[in-house]
Amino acid sequence: MAKSGRRSFLDIIFPAGEAGKKTSELIERGLEALRGARDERALTVGRTTLAPSRLELRLPQARYDELAELGAVRDVEIFLNDELLRDLTAQEMRTFGDQPVYVTVAADTSLQPNELYAAVLPPEPGGSGHVPAASLPVYDRTSVLGEAGEPVAPAPETVQGHRLVVRAEGNVRELHLSGTRWIIGRRGASGQPLPEGFHKVDLDLPPTVSREQLRAEMIAADRLLVRRIGKAPVMLHGSGELREGEQRLIPPGTPVIVGDCELVIR
Repeated sequence: MAKSGRRSFLDIIFPAGEAGKKTSELIERGLEALRGARDERALTVGRTTLAPSRLELRLPQARYDELAELGAVRDVEIFLNDELLRDLTAQEMRTFGDQPVYVTVAADTSLQPNELYAAVLPPEPGGSGHVPAASLPVYDRTSVLGEAGEPVAPAPETVQGHRLVVRAEGNVRELHLSGTRWIIGRRGASGQPLPEGFHKVDLDLPPTVSREQLRAEMIAADRLLVRRIGKAPVMLHGSGELREGEQRLIPPGTPVIVGDCELVIR
């Protein structure tokens, strides 16, 4: 892509008699634009290339509306996100501040029907899609009419956390998870300190599974970043095997197979 981030691709997206290529060409050009915007802002420090973590693909309103009508915006975001994550592994890059890659798709009314635009955005305050404390609901003492006209405090809302569903040998177990970052593995400590902000999740797994087998991190309400850090095989439902050190972005609820055990974070 040119430095403007825009490219006319009307003839490519809408080839005569080949309507089925519409989405695939859109994604192909979108990836090209995102990679171009990312690489223009990347820096090389020693032998390491550092790249921006948060990018946005902007589409003409009509193209965005078509995706929205199909309920495909989230699927496209996750696919683009996953491809840029693969780039990090293949090209041995890192993001600034080791922030997780986060790609969004948005409508831009300034674009012509045959244009798209890729932009680098600043990281969200707090990073990793975490909700800042200032945005959490506060206790609100609301007065209601009662027999004595006394103010009554409403019952606090229940905060729903994340759960890990474990299926093994025909049994199902459910664990409540703390926070949004976890190291999952066989029960016991490896002796290595946990990364900052991560919680260890101990499971009764066979010795072939590492004590630190899987790193999982919620980077948004609909995006879960998983990385294989242990020796045991890890399979992702519909995506094949996850190699050691490889990371992948998946929707919460996607089964992750570790040995003979199925893990699902909801």
